[in-house]
Amino acid sequence: MKKMNVGIDLRALSRREFLGTALKGGIATAGALMLPWDLALAEEKLNVGTMKIGDLSPFFLALERGFFKDSGLDINITAMVGGAAIAPALASGALNVGWSNVVSVYQAHLERFDYRFVANGAINKRATNDVFGFQVAEDSPIKSAKDLNGKTIASNTLNNIIHASGQHWIDNNGGDSSKVKWVEVPFPQMEPALVQKHIDACVAVEPFVTVPSKVNKKTRVLGYPLGAIAPRLLIASYFCREVWIQKNVDAVKGFITALNRGIDTHNANPEEAKVTIAKHTGLKPEFLKLMALPAFEKKILESDLQPMIDVAFKYKLINKKFPPGEVISKLAPV
Repeated sequence: MKKMNVGIDLRALSRREFLGTALKGGIATAGALMLPWDLALAEEKLNVGTMKIGDLSPFFLALERGFFKDSGLDINITAMVGGAAIAPALASGALNVGWSNVVSVYQAHLERFDYRFVANGAINKRATNDVFGFQVAEDSPIKSAKDLNGKTIASNTLNNIIHASGQHWIDNNGGDSSKVKWVEVPFPQMEPALVQKHIDACVAVEPFVTVPSKVNKKTRVLGYPLGAIAPRLLIASYFCREVWIQKNVDAVKGFITALNRGIDTHNANPEEAKVTIAKHTGLKPEFLKLMALPAFEKKILESDLQPMIDVAFKYKLINKKFPPGEVISKLAPV
């Protein structure tokens, strides 16, 4: 049975964070990637990282149903704290597969890291599967994007997918994102920061949209930033290093097969999916009935990548645009 190491990124890894963490891990230049770490990548070590979010429902289901074992893969999980660890861990050989928001991978790609998407992670669909929410306190006088001029708005991290989508939503709805002060506030602290008037608004991801607004009834949703960008777009995906993919084709194919079975299970059995998400995330089942989840599909479409490439470039998260196909593995379902 083949062992794989899997790392999973919650949401946002800014270019600054990525490079800083990478340097701490000893990855100073693209040339450093050719060090003997490739040998470590080829070793089948047990070191798996996950995050407690509903976006990983197909992955959790594949674990519960034994789909990875059916594919000859032995995947064990340990908790990881977030995105700052995932990309350097792949580069160093500690991990083989990562789950990340797409912008972090785009940034790494332009820094000449050889990351490729191998399987679909999460798709945002306007109205039906909107997982980012622009929020204010329930008693806030702010009613529209225009009212945000001069206000203080929180993102979990600056210069990431949350931040850029929030800027786009403001500009797309009659406001001016250049007249807003952005600050960093972790997702769990956004609701109390709004209630205590430390910030005027925030952009959050589920469950930090549904719980404050529909369960605690302390916040009000102004709009949904990702839905404002495009009717559908890829927000996260599973990725590997190209050098590792070439040496482990069968393992990658097995991973994709198992994950796709997890996607089928999620879509066919939504109630089972909710139970599994609750088990792996600690979220209460009653919350899951209210909150939005992303859509899960098997194919990675270039058209789903392009909208966020455009927004990332517009708001200077990346310094140039590139063809989406550059970051899609030849083994990925397309």
